[in-house]
Amino acid sequence: MKPHPQYSNLLLFDLFGREDKIVHFTTTRAGGVSNGPFSSFNMGNFSDDDPLKIRENRLILARMFYTELENFITPHQTHGTGVLTVDKAFLALDNAAATEALYGMDATITQEKGIFLCATTADCLPIIIFDKKNEVIAAIHAGWRGTVGRIVEKTIAEMQRQFGSSPGDLLAGIGPAICPDHYEVGDEVEDQFQKNGFDLSDVAVSYRDNSISRLHLDLSEINRRELLRLGVPLGAIEKCNLCTFDKQELFFSARRQSVHSGRMLTGIMLNRYK
Repeated sequence: MKPHPQYSNLLLFDLFGREDKIVHFTTTRAGGVSNGPFSSFNMGNFSDDDPLKIRENRLILARMFYTELENFITPHQTHGTGVLTVDKAFLALDNAAATEALYGMDATITQEKGIFLCATTADCLPIIIFDKKNEVIAAIHAGWRGTVGRIVEKTIAEMQRQFGSSPGDLLAGIGPAICPDHYEVGDEVEDQFQKNGFDLSDVAVSYRDNSISRLHLDLSEINRRELLRLGVPLGAIEKCNLCTFDKQELFFSARRQSVHSGRMLTGIMLNRYK
């Protein structure tokens, strides 16, 4: 990923930057109004930050793209595998009904133009997808639970079912996330991956600490391989190698900051003018 040519506090995928039919971004922690551990561009509605400051941060982002706050669709993620289709019927809902529909959704898909589909993260993976042929987009939040539940597969299956998408026509971007050096997991997580058919032989590293073996997972690589398994071409996948734990000047990190962590936002929109 590279900085936005106009806004240095936003990051862009090289692959997606070449496509004029979409607009996308990943925020960093710079450029906002929040203070303390949420300093400064916190996008997390469900963090402990001042809601007014979160709203102002989101308004700053909306102004960068000359659009309105309501054009950012951000689910209430619950580390599940729910996939919501953002269609005209959803966009016609009032605020209360839309909020209810977004609860428990960790992925969204749409063919509507001018709407940013977003995922909030602070160590988990943000994944965005673009179907070049049918002009469909998706935004996915994938932590270990979503990955075990194969949220990427379920999202692509929904794109296929509703819009006729083919994996061979997809571009996929895997955004900043925690790297395996800092992502220690317990035996129960390893068991869940194995029960669901994941081969962890070369995407997990075992570190020894005081004679105790501790497993560290590479969630980014696991999801990259999922995309490949599903038929997305190798050259159509871009994986960011920036670690949210290590790069504390750039990113929030729930592992590094505990519960007092802000959130980044990754979004993708079909360009209404193309």
